[in-house]
Amino acid sequence: MQKILELINLLEDSIQEDPNQLITAWWIIKDGYDNEIDQYREVVNNWKNWLASYQEKLIQTSWISKLRIKYTNASGYFIEVSKTQISNVPDDFIHKQSLVNASRFVTLELKEFETKLLEWESSLANLEYEHFLIVRDKVLDHFEDIKTLSYKAWYIDFWTWLSDIAYNNNYCRPEISNKYSINITSGRHPVIEEIEKDFISNDLSLNSKDYIHTITWPNMWWKSTFLRQNALIVLLAHCWSFVPAKTAQVPLVDKLFSRVGATDNLYLWQSTFMVEMQEVAHILNNSTKNSFVIIDEVWRGTSTYDWMSLAWAILKENHDSIKAKTLFATHYHELVDESKKLKGVENFSVAVWENQDNIVFLRKIIPWWMKKSYWIEVAKLAWVPQNVINSAQEMLRVLEKSNTSQLSLWELQWNTKVVIQKIQKKSLVEEELSSIDINSVTPMESLNILHKLIKKL
Repeated sequence: MQKILELINLLEDSIQEDPNQLITAWWIIKDGYDNEIDQYREVVNNWKNWLASYQEKLIQTSWISKLRIKYTNASGYFIEVSKTQISNVPDDFIHKQSLVNASRFVTLELKEFETKLLEWESSLANLEYEHFLIVRDKVLDHFEDIKTLSYKAWYIDFWTWLSDIAYNNNYCRPEISNKYSINITSGRHPVIEEIEKDFISNDLSLNSKDYIHTITWPNMWWKSTFLRQNALIVLLAHCWSFVPAKTAQVPLVDKLFSRVGATDNLYLWQSTFMVEMQEVAHILNNSTKNSFVIIDEVWRGTSTYDWMSLAWAILKENHDSIKAKTLFATHYHELVDESKKLKGVENFSVAVWENQDNIVFLRKIIPWWMKKSYWIEVAKLAWVPQNVINSAQEMLRVLEKSNTSQLSLWELQWNTKVVIQKIQKKSLVEEELSSIDINSVTPMESLNILHKLIKKL
């Protein structure tokens, strides 16, 4: 540790607090560290002062008030005089370049100054770089000591931080095993509970007979919170941390997978749906029985059959082949009905209390499933204008009276088939028309047949 302290003192004494980003340029080494560097730096600074004095001298002797000494990498130092004062330029000014509104000049004295200044700056930069390399070599000599001390500091900081968080937030020590089951009682989200002081905790239990939970509830943050808090509890347990729960039995998992949120990569020609499908493909191709998976919705952009079919196929593939412990949140109420055919799937939902006037989302997960999405109530919570809410509620009542408000995709598909079958079945008029031999009836008989058909219709 003594060597490290000596190294720290060396760095504090030698290297500038805000050094030049280019290490081969000057202004790397601190003032007072090396006498030779100090002497060079003093000369360079004095030359800078000389330049300011020389400019003032030229203004006074030439009566050119707007004379300026400037510098560019291409031209070096030069005297710039505006076009209106060219007539006042002294004879010892050497023309260098003409511009639209000004001309540039040099003097022998200015050229001599530039040569000496560049020499001194180059010498100063070389000297500072040499000392920088010496300091760097001393740091490298103690590389192993620095690495060891850094690891110890990290180790102490990491465990101290985890301990402090666990103590102040009432975390529990998880029980980690090689068993398949996961059991969490009163689980919480470690970040959200810091913001939401009345955070509602929830339980989770997955086992070899009940390893997939479908979760239906309004499209609000509780759904995502529940999924992510359980994934975070599993992750924290694998970091040897205490976890935000009352009790937690966590199995060793080989991988954690998540399909949450909606994003796109348009610069790669990837739509939101394409990104979601890539995430799903990654899960299906890489997850195993020992993985933990959270899926926060599989595309609910439209009500076409392929979205529902994909969601069902993804759920079934995991159930039949992979058997990963999975939380599958969805707004497809039809998926819940179909999932009852799968033995390893259990349906859960958020508890909702409602009467004719009010709805309260209780944020508690219960073994149930929703047949509603409560979109209008969520819109109301988002402060959508009341006249829009009233209009939506009125339309909902109309749809409910016509039995179309919660028509499932499966029902819609079945009803469509029935309608098509009815359309395809011939009516009495069609049957009678098809039985007429138009070549054997007279014009008068045709009129009588048409009259009868109109009466039947």
